[in-house]
Amino acid sequence: MQCGYSHLAEKFGLTVLTLFCTAQASSSVSKLIRTENQILVPSRMAPQEDDVFGHLSFAVKHEGTNLEVLSQVLPKIEAEVLQKAVDAAPGSAIARKLAWLWEEFTGRRLRYEQAAGAYCPLFDPKLYFTGPEVQIPRWRVLYNGLGPISYCPVVRRAPGLSEEDIRATFKQLHEQMASVPSTLLQRAVEWAYLSETRSSFEIEREPASGSKAQRFMNLLKNLELFEKLDEDKLCDIQNRIVSSPFAQAVTYRTEQNWLANSGAFGVRRVAYIPPPADMLDDLMEGWLVLANADGSKINPLVAAAVTSFGFVYLHPFLDGNGRLSRFLVHHQLNKAKVLPEKHVVPVSAAMLKHEQSYLQALEAFSGAVRDLWDVVQIDQGNFDFQFKGSGAVYRYWDATEQSKFLFAMIREAVDTFLPQEINFLKQYDRIYRAMNDRFDVVQKDLDLLVAAGISAGRISQNLKKKYHYRVPEGFFEALESELSAQ
Repeated sequence: MQCGYSHLAEKFGLTVLTLFCTAQASSSVSKLIRTENQILVPSRMAPQEDDVFGHLSFAVKHEGTNLEVLSQVLPKIEAEVLQKAVDAAPGSAIARKLAWLWEEFTGRRLRYEQAAGAYCPLFDPKLYFTGPEVQIPRWRVLYNGLGPISYCPVVRRAPGLSEEDIRATFKQLHEQMASVPSTLLQRAVEWAYLSETRSSFEIEREPASGSKAQRFMNLLKNLELFEKLDEDKLCDIQNRIVSSPFAQAVTYRTEQNWLANSGAFGVRRVAYIPPPADMLDDLMEGWLVLANADGSKINPLVAAAVTSFGFVYLHPFLDGNGRLSRFLVHHQLNKAKVLPEKHVVPVSAAMLKHEQSYLQALEAFSGAVRDLWDVVQIDQGNFDFQFKGSGAVYRYWDATEQSKFLFAMIREAVDTFLPQEINFLKQYDRIYRAMNDRFDVVQKDLDLLVAAGISAGRISQNLKKKYHYRVPEGFFEALESELSAQ
């Protein structure tokens, strides 16, 4: 017999995306045994099959807090069941958590005087990254979700995602930029802005040219103007990102949109479907609470991940969602003050390099959600969408894999992309000065040849042929000698 959340999901016919570990009653074990994706439970510890509250209690005690399941199951439980449990053990932390959640999800109220004793956190900080703490005096519960109860993604503490490593990476970024000579620093910063802009557009298969690229870069350079977000500011950002006036938004979308799989046809072309438009206002209201939370009360990397990926999963606009979601990474890191002032990290360049991993991170959620929609093709490019799941999948999604991915990209940007550019600039200055002292060459030609030589490690035959009559004799030999010098 299954126990806990998996039993409840089966009993109530739920489609749940966040069950990464299932509990199973077993006569072959004498104590509770945990493996990577299963909990084996001695028969004596397993709740009776028809004991719904027993399975709820078991789940919260042994499997953690799964709001995707709890938000769907608790409203189906009669008040008398919760009342009986609270009356029998008024000080029980598990009973108090479940009673408070039942009141939140049903809008009803149990008979209960204000609890006494220590506050109990809804999310165990040993198992989850947590958010700002809110006391619920009536039940002595400490609400510490990453977002509000109406929109609360979770990030599990997992290998490759430690507080210590995250702090060390941002400390390394500060030390790295502080060590750059002032003559190079501004150029390195400008490169980071340019790289982030170009890469973010390239991910969307759109050229970063002209005014639209400059508008995106200006957004990155003025993050403080958008510290507190609302619908109007999000529309303003979207309007600056999207160049066509016909695609610029004045509100969140009011129609169903979808993301295409460019290599498929028919209904298989529909790769992901965001929440229905009639759910969007409520979901975005919760998302805004998360996005505007105190940056000192939540891990900055986790805040950036759940805000950025959460936005792209909600897809509130008909265009520009991807670039805006990557802008939000910098928005959150800047708000948390973990970036050097007026700096960005070229995280989109790392995402572009690891584009398949980026797609896999997105699909960790979007792929499973696609199965909750029935899609019928009406005619070429037009579809009918019917959602057969619960809105809880969009409210209480697991962002662990997305957070791990974003951290890996930030680490690569800090460990590789920025040092490479700084070294490039140092080498460029050294070689440019040396060549300029020895040869009389048009400045733009010298700039191009030095930069091309550093990037390739040599001067190509094509460049030699093209510039043979524009540089003095011996120039290419001298340049290659400089390139080989350490």
